[in-house]
Amino acid sequence: MHITKNFFMMIATILFFALPVNAKQYCQEAITAGASTIYLSCERFGTDKYQIVIESEVDIMGLGGSFMHINEVEARDLREFLTISADKKTATIAFTSSTAPDFYTPLYILMPGEVTFSWPTDIEWGLCNKDATEYTIRVVKPSADGTIADDKTSAKYGEVVTLTATPNEGKQLDKWFVTDSKNNSITVTKNQFSMPADNVTITATFKDKVNLTPAVYQGVEKAEIAGAVCTFTWAITRNADQTLTFTTQWDRDIVGIVPQVAINDIFHPMSMKNRMATYTTENTYEDGTTLVLFFYMAYEGGATRIDLNYVVGSEKGISTQGLEEVQGDKVQSTKVLKNGVLYIEKNGKRYSLLGNQL
Repeated sequence: MHITKNFFMMIATILFFALPVNAKQYCQEAITAGASTIYLSCERFGTDKYQIVIESEVDIMGLGGSFMHINEVEARDLREFLTISADKKTATIAFTSSTAPDFYTPLYILMPGEVTFSWPTDIEWGLCNKDATEYTIRVVKPSADGTIADDKTSAKYGEVVTLTATPNEGKQLDKWFVTDSKNNSITVTKNQFSMPADNVTITATFKDKVNLTPAVYQGVEKAEIAGAVCTFTWAITRNADQTLTFTTQWDRDIVGIVPQVAINDIFHPMSMKNRMATYTTENTYEDGTTLVLFFYMAYEGGATRIDLNYVVGSEKGISTQGLEEVQGDKVQSTKVLKNGVLYIEKNGKRYSLLGNQL
């Protein structure tokens, strides 16, 4: 059998392209876009805590709509996790994920105009700082209303520090404040933060515990999707603990629908089951606060959105054909709020706001 030189070259080419691209650790690596330059650091602490640090010689005013997948398929807006240093020269994005982030849009940075940077495709997630120094953790007791504690008195760079708050009776935790020696804020997520290469100070504030009556603000919108009219019923519930629950339902199957809600221009994915999607905030909101928001439903071939100016705590009823059919003229029906979702109960049966029996 005669094997030609071209055959060996073909095999070598296949093997070359089959090999993985060498990944590298990004630690203050220069990334350019036209005349603009940033210095990018990408780190992972432990198995599931990620941190992206963007440094610049010019002021960083914020991010544009930059998105990633975390936890394999969960679409998130980077602005959800963003903090900016007091001198506006450093932006930090810290989050928890079971998988490395997958950036599916460019990185848009306001410097102050929006500049578009391309994400590197060869990021290796590790530690930039191999420093073994034990940095100190100082706890400043709140002036009143509760006590706080941490699980360490010192920690090395990248170690996770867990915080505990014990409110007095009638009080609840308001905010954590963790700062380094330069007074830069350290992001706290679910009572934990990753230790910087610096000493830190921890304190917190408490506020009166709230137990409000849930307030529901509702509406109906119609949109033409794939040549047919679809009815969206939506609701915003200000919960007893001052969090907000967003709910939307639709009356027919929509191929590839991905429901989201944007609060003050930051997108949040909604959990979906059948023809209904929900999202509950971690943040709390005071009654009377005005939020600019919209429901955004992307689907195969397009997207539709419902724009709202919502005042926290306000209430608005709903009247749809489906609801009228459920309530009827003779039999009394009852509205039931469960897990932030409003239902109608009549004759022992439960219906959605669209009139569909559940």
